[in-house]
Amino acid sequence: MQLYYRTACLNRVHGGNPALLRAGQSRAINPCKRLGKRYILITIRHLGRLLKNSLPCNPWMDFLNILSEARLKIRFIINPIAGGANRLKKITEAVRELSLKRDGLFDIKAAKGGAHVGELSEEAVKMGFDIVYACGGDGTINGVACKLVNTETILGIIPAGSGNALAAALHIPREIKAAVGLLDGMQVREIDAGFTCNRYFFSTAGFGIEAYLSKQYNGSRVIRKIRGVGPYFPLALAGYLTYRPGLVKIAADGMRMDMVPLILTAANTDQFGRGAYIAPGAKPDDGALDLCLAPVTNLRGALALAGRLFSRKIDKSQGFKRVRVREISITGRGEWVCHVDGEPFDWSGDISIKVVQKALKVLVKG
Repeated sequence: MQLYYRTACLNRVHGGNPALLRAGQSRAINPCKRLGKRYILITIRHLGRLLKNSLPCNPWMDFLNILSEARLKIRFIINPIAGGANRLKKITEAVRELSLKRDGLFDIKAAKGGAHVGELSEEAVKMGFDIVYACGGDGTINGVACKLVNTETILGIIPAGSGNALAAALHIPREIKAAVGLLDGMQVREIDAGFTCNRYFFSTAGFGIEAYLSKQYNGSRVIRKIRGVGPYFPLALAGYLTYRPGLVKIAADGMRMDMVPLILTAANTDQFGRGAYIAPGAKPDDGALDLCLAPVTNLRGALALAGRLFSRKIDKSQGFKRVRVREISITGRGEWVCHVDGEPFDWSGDISIKVVQKALKVLVKG
């Protein structure tokens, strides 16, 4: 863990003597042995004249004072795999630069896995952090955001995945310093969330071939190492040839239908990511979900459907249906392959989906 701190409250933190630390001086402390191998680096900038002598102080009390007195508390939760080997270094450098020009506490955590992402986010809420940045792909963002639902803690995003659906829908810049720079404007947008199968989603949830392809993509170590949209096309073709759709019954806000869907998506935003637009024009703060349905078709029709996904014209596809609803029920199959925000999972039994209005606060461009 790395933590950067710049404060105007130096006197209270360090025994009332404004000359204890030199301007821009960094010092390392270990406030609690339970932190193990993690460490805290506190950077303090002060405008007073410098003295070389330092009075003894209690590191643990330093840490508690810092946590309580910081004007703005921000945690950065990073997926160290996403975005390449240099991304962690670049994010750390961007945060260090931020700490030199802004009062606050800036905490950097590298997550050990999917579950750890959620734990770090939940911990940040309990510790009173104002903003939690998710630095990674759609899965990392989902893991962080789920713990921020219906809290006052704001989600920040540094997109580093191959899809980046939510970031793209909210026009979050991909460049690290630009994403961190959104703190200058502090523009916050309240967005809705979807809830299905005991999981939140913020972009899309899928129950057709899109979920099947997500499982195939995430299950292939070779393909996942080749970042970007390139490997998705041959995977989609192979997936189409092996996918086995079935009859389902759908009920949504009083509407009922039976169909064999190729695509069955509940969308909170306009896209899957990777430039594939499933619900062009959909807004994440309109209080509803877009139920998007495409019937099973032959290979030629499927290729045409895929082309319209990437040209934002899927609404013109033959048989495609899209309705704005608040609650959805799907039955007819005992076992399902599903995904939320690109993260696949298996589900047994009926499926219910609902919108949670104004569930999440997100830092966006002004």
